[in-house]
Amino acid sequence: MNRLYIAVLDEFPDYMTPTLVAHSILGAHLFFDGIGSIKYKEWLNNSFKKCVVRVNKREFDKISKIPFTYLGHENNTLGGIKSCAIPLPVENDNLPNVLKFAKLWKPKGE
Repeated sequence: MNRLYIAVLDEFPDYMTPTLVAHSILGAHLFFDGIGSIKYKEWLNNSFKKCVVRVNKREFDKISKIPFTYLGHENNTLGGIKSCAIPLPVENDNLPNVLKFAKLWKPKGE
């Protein structure tokens, strides 16, 4: 089953994460739809499974290099650096280790 991973940089403040994820997932939708991705359309119509993970800078950089990864940001947070990475949905059997071992997002308790 395809799953969409939404990777949030751990430096990003928790109180802004819902906004970052909302804006980034919309940007990713437009990006994947715009390139005519069959994998994305299959995920959208048949799976729609997703998870949000918190990653450090090293992990974020690895995820950013996965082909067809959308990078999102918020202009007024962290100086507008890319802080949300959304790779094209992938089958569980082909999941890169950096996503396989990423921790699910939860508030840090700021």
